[in-house]
Amino acid sequence: MGFAEIVQMETEKYLLTVPKVERKTIGQFFTPVPIAEYMGALLQSRGNAVHILDPGAGSGILTASAIDHLVEQGVRRFEVDLYENNATIIPLLKANMQFIKERLLCFGGALSYRVIEKNFIEENQFAWTGMVATAGRYDIVISNPPYKKISKGSLEASVMRDVVYGQPNLYFLFMAMGAKLLKEGGELVYIVPRSFSSGLYFSAFRKWFLSEMRITNLHLFVSREAVSGKQDSVLQETVILRAVKTRTKQSAIEITESKDEFCLDTTSRYTVDYETCVRDDENSFLYFPTSMEDSRTLSFVNNWTANLPKLGFRVKTGQLVDFREREWMCQNSASDTIPLLWSFNFRGARIQFPVHVSGKPQYLKDCLSTKRLQMSRGNYVLLKRFTSKEERRRLQCALLFDDDLSDFRCLCAENHLNYISKINGTMQHEEMYGLFVLLNSSYLDRYFRMLNGSTQVNATEMNAIPFPQMQSIREMGGRAMQYADLDESVCDSIVDAQFAPQPLSKVM
Repeated sequence: MGFAEIVQMETEKYLLTVPKVERKTIGQFFTPVPIAEYMGALLQSRGNAVHILDPGAGSGILTASAIDHLVEQGVRRFEVDLYENNATIIPLLKANMQFIKERLLCFGGALSYRVIEKNFIEENQFAWTGMVATAGRYDIVISNPPYKKISKGSLEASVMRDVVYGQPNLYFLFMAMGAKLLKEGGELVYIVPRSFSSGLYFSAFRKWFLSEMRITNLHLFVSREAVSGKQDSVLQETVILRAVKTRTKQSAIEITESKDEFCLDTTSRYTVDYETCVRDDENSFLYFPTSMEDSRTLSFVNNWTANLPKLGFRVKTGQLVDFREREWMCQNSASDTIPLLWSFNFRGARIQFPVHVSGKPQYLKDCLSTKRLQMSRGNYVLLKRFTSKEERRRLQCALLFDDDLSDFRCLCAENHLNYISKINGTMQHEEMYGLFVLLNSSYLDRYFRMLNGSTQVNATEMNAIPFPQMQSIREMGGRAMQYADLDESVCDSIVDAQFAPQPLSKVM
């Protein structure tokens, strides 16, 4: 029985003593043995001795797994620093490390360890700022960091303000600090939510991290329970990431995927060019292709040289948050009301209004207090902000024409909707249909799912992803207007006719 399995047995006893609500409050989720062993097996350090950092160590299972695998690779001497400031788990962590130390001695190995009962970020703040020469001390950083949103005014966010934009989360601050503390050529293995790979809030972190580190391995989970086991519920798609601290250009990334919980021995495996996954542009997005079809789609879409803002469009989010505006929402039309659009107004390629749904008013009072929520009547392409995990498509859109709501002066969109409008002037019908064809195609839907692992479609990402030039959009829109039904296959055929000598949709 390996060290990781023994630590897991002791951890299960601990879990019986601490309520899940208490652990969730501090962002504490434990790594199951199969996941810990997979992470340990990614390590490639060689030699007689290694220096390991385990921030947010919990019960020590990741350190135990790392030692299990490194011993098999010939490492005999271990120096480990484990950060953990949750007092209830400290006795178990120390007992586990002492057990490993004594067992290693029996096999001619040696372990020295420190359990550091302090805030990991605060304790290393001067290494981050360069005021003390303590960065670059570790060969390995391995971690399942705390997942917890913190305020921009918190100590951690203040210390690491270089990589903070918008709402910070402890997990990506742990990633950045871990990378800072690595030696040149050292390796980092983390299990984290996939959300850092895109979005505005993570942009400063991505730019810094991807300039310091080169990703070598990505492992994706289909099951959301895989991170923490059945004891915890994690509503984030998760990735295991291995990266090396180097500025040397990386040629490829190995991507693997679990099809169901813990089945790490039956993963798909795919190697993709580094530049296909990591975009060297102003957004520094990270993509997750898991097949040749995914790779072809990335290459195809990334050849487009425009984006929505460059084309004169913008994506914005509906202003009305229903629970905040109850006093202004109405069930019935009146002379002083305007349409209130929801996701349920989507019907095929068009917006249907009204659609009566219990508890979801279709009208908003038109008054001075609601001016901040209103949109002028016009031509829009609407896009759902949220879809369910079970739905096949992430991008779901519908067309709204100016004369669809001609009885009203203006309208309002609920916050679960995005809408595309023209920055100057009116969007032409050919432009609307052309955008619909692209958004409703399998190409952009597949592209978006490789970029964003969540079920949210945010405006920042939509404004950044590639689109073709306007002439192509209008030509596709003109063809689309000849069809009564614009399902995905029809949209794919229009895209194929415009761009692909050999239709990509035929090989997907």
